[in-house]
Amino acid sequence: MTRFRRRVLSVFVFIAAAVYSSLPLSVAAATVVERAGFASIVHDESARTWTIASTGLSIVFGLDPTRDFEIVRATTPSGRLWIVGGLPDTVLQIGGQTVTFGSRGAGFVYRGVTTTATETRVQLDTTFDLPTARVRVTRHYAAVSGAPAFETWTTIAPLAGSVTTTDLNAFRLAVDPGTVRWINGLQGDNLTTPTDSAFTLQQRDLEAGEAIALGAQGRSSEQTVPWIAIDEGGDEVFFAGLMWSGAWALNAERTDLGIELTLGLGSMSTTSTAPIEGPHAVFGTTRNGLRGAAAAMRTFILRGLRGDRPFEALVTYNTWFTYGTRIDERSMREEMEAAAELGTELFVVDAGWYAGAGRDAADDFTSGLGSWRVDEERFPEGLAALTAHAHSLGMKLGLWVEPERVALSTVGRDDLAKEAWLATTGGSYGSNQAAQICLASAEARQWVLDQISRLVDEAAPDYIKWDNNFWINCDREGHSHGPRDGNFAHVNGLYDLLKQLRERYPGLLIENVSGGGNRLDLGMLRYSDVGWMDDRSAPSVHVRHNLGGLTMLFPPAYLFSFVMDHEAERLLQPSDLPLYFRSRSPGVLGLCFRTEQFSEEERQQIAAEIAIYKTTRGALATASATLLTPQAAPAGGPPWDVLQADAAGGQTIVLSAIQWSDAQDELTIRPEGLSPTATYSVSSVDAGDLGTATGEDLMADGVTVAGSPRTAAHIIILQRQ
Repeated sequence: MTRFRRRVLSVFVFIAAAVYSSLPLSVAAATVVERAGFASIVHDESARTWTIASTGLSIVFGLDPTRDFEIVRATTPSGRLWIVGGLPDTVLQIGGQTVTFGSRGAGFVYRGVTTTATETRVQLDTTFDLPTARVRVTRHYAAVSGAPAFETWTTIAPLAGSVTTTDLNAFRLAVDPGTVRWINGLQGDNLTTPTDSAFTLQQRDLEAGEAIALGAQGRSSEQTVPWIAIDEGGDEVFFAGLMWSGAWALNAERTDLGIELTLGLGSMSTTSTAPIEGPHAVFGTTRNGLRGAAAAMRTFILRGLRGDRPFEALVTYNTWFTYGTRIDERSMREEMEAAAELGTELFVVDAGWYAGAGRDAADDFTSGLGSWRVDEERFPEGLAALTAHAHSLGMKLGLWVEPERVALSTVGRDDLAKEAWLATTGGSYGSNQAAQICLASAEARQWVLDQISRLVDEAAPDYIKWDNNFWINCDREGHSHGPRDGNFAHVNGLYDLLKQLRERYPGLLIENVSGGGNRLDLGMLRYSDVGWMDDRSAPSVHVRHNLGGLTMLFPPAYLFSFVMDHEAERLLQPSDLPLYFRSRSPGVLGLCFRTEQFSEEERQQIAAEIAIYKTTRGALATASATLLTPQAAPAGGPPWDVLQADAAGGQTIVLSAIQWSDAQDELTIRPEGLSPTATYSVSSVDAGDLGTATGEDLMADGVTVAGSPRTAAHIIILQRQ
């Protein structure tokens, strides 16, 4: 017993020392108010400051009744100032006035600071009243142990009557000048209008006085993914992301201070008698460039958003692009059995299971949408029988739903959607066949929750594919919003609905899809387990292009795509079957084909590639990823493209190398971020054991991969010994 107690004490002392070492020297003698692993909050009463720190990164706030709120300094482990220029942390527009948060000159009155902590997270809330506007404003900062980043947001609460706030802001900061990097959104890149611009990495060096404006008018990633990074070409990089799934705006301007960043919701205005919570943002700085930024976001996502729940990355079969709505109980049972033999772990019945689906064509999934009733003619035993059959085969079952949209033909029927709930813009539904449900309505949200709950209770699926194929910014009178905040109200309603669903069914897996990747962001990631990237899930180079861009922000095990037939990459008598599978394998491996079309030998080849995927998936469950080459592209891309995925802790590194051109016969891959003194075993999924080497030698000399007549796709695994 004594030995156990001493061990606990020694661990405690180590943690405390590590936390103090991450703080600026000037606050080392101050009081540690909250601690969660390597995250902490410190109060220095004599200096009238509060400090929030995580993993060597810290922000010191001036917080006291006798001073304005300000960021006194923000330092990295090396002592470098990473927020510069003394800009206000945020600017508010309340009641027609633009005011700097916490400014006594603007009329703010300091009310106090509260702090909280969990095992992995600390939070600091500072509150001011603005008597002239009759509001109470709280600025929130949170840090997660292990992630050099901070989450921040603002709550505005009326003290009497209502409050009107405009263009809700997440933060306003200035950082050192450098190259500004961002990721294109889907940009309409779908099956009908391919542009090859989806999720392309972009960068620009701003000249003095130059600015760039990024954002979205509807859903979050329609034009630009809500993420940015700034680096000086050196080791340290600033990164930020917005946890929001609707319209947003970012302005980055080169000034005398550096690069001034303003991130928030852009043009909107909302009035409420209840507290208004602005969008959450995460920002920070880290070493090791973009690879370090991806790793920091991975840790924040896993610990801060998912509560240490890893991604499962199940081998997933989906029916849509093969069957469309032409599905029934017999065909699904037969396909389940064949898919299970290949190694499938999740079978998703896509659109078509409900009454009325497919009335006009095989791809008609709008007819009957919103009925929420299974088609009893095609599924006489109900959907629960499919779930039971999937489970008997060792698989999970998933069902497609589109809760935010209904066919107009279903509206007004008994127990179905009411016309008063439907979103309009300029008096129009935006379609003559279907309409969006405005989730600003608590009654509408409850109806949607009831329909999903009944489906889950009756069919017992393990997974739902939450789709969203239509969007307008509602400006309809009589809803719980005004003419300029329909987007804001709908997204908040969506989050409320998903939160309730999560609480009711904590084990239910949720896929996030919006007509492709139109809503890929940290806000949706908080509530979902898988993110569909793009309806164009072939050819393989396009999938690798998407993965190379999106893994700057998202863990690879969140990003989903299908192996499917394509005119340039036929699955029957394929020219390079491993290429098709391994191009998807850094993310979630999906299957979309009729298994019956393959010979027994071809099925064995497919099963072998699925088995290879499963050997690397364990590392991918907690991995972050970064490109070691330029981004893959159908034209003008690199002859080889390489993605490095690092499992949390650095024990396993997976290198996916694809030869895309005969212009270069071999490639030497130099992995990054290895422990120089550690020894790594090196193996190939095709050639087996390749020997051992130190991290220093691997980073310097690399691993040479030669072109192979069998496949252009190579997977190298480094295992730290």
